Amino acid sequence: NKVAMANIDNECKDLEVKDFYAESKTHLEDIMSHQKNMQEKTYGFNFEEMSLRDVMNFWHCNTHAVIDEIHEMTDALGGIKDGSGNAVWKYWKKDFSTFDNKKVSDLSEDDKKELYMEWVDILHFFINYAASIGLDAKTAYNYYFAKAEENVQRQKRGY
Repeated sequence: NKVAMANIDNECKDLEVKDFYAESKTHLEDIMSHQKNMQEKTYGFNFEEMSLRDVMNFWHCNTHAVIDEIHEMTDALGGIKDGSGNAVWKYWKKDFSTFDNKKVSDLSEDDKKELYMEWVDILHFFINYAASIGLDAKTAYNYYFAKAEENVQRQKRGY
């Protein structure tokens, strides 16, 4: 009894993955290994010994955390220190319409920093998914660019 994937028309098992990482001058390695080490040393996770159920439970917690951080980033988009915060999405607030023509570049430096830090919080949790399945920076990097090239080709083929 095989369970079908939700997206059966975009399988990537035959996609060629070149070594894009070797051609790069910057890498994700520092970020990804630091995050994995923090999860292991600070929180006691042993990803190599986790059962698939343990991985799934870890993912559920990280999914909730990502969603929470996306909400925080959404509020930060409206400016936390110098802006109106969640009025950027709360249509019932009086400042809601002030965001119709504002751009990220209009935010104060403090508010941009807060916005960027919320993005970094999201990145932490996304990297946890990689750590939990043994995905290292080089493999992630190479797979990313292989898939990006495939996505461009799919569009050219009328996907």
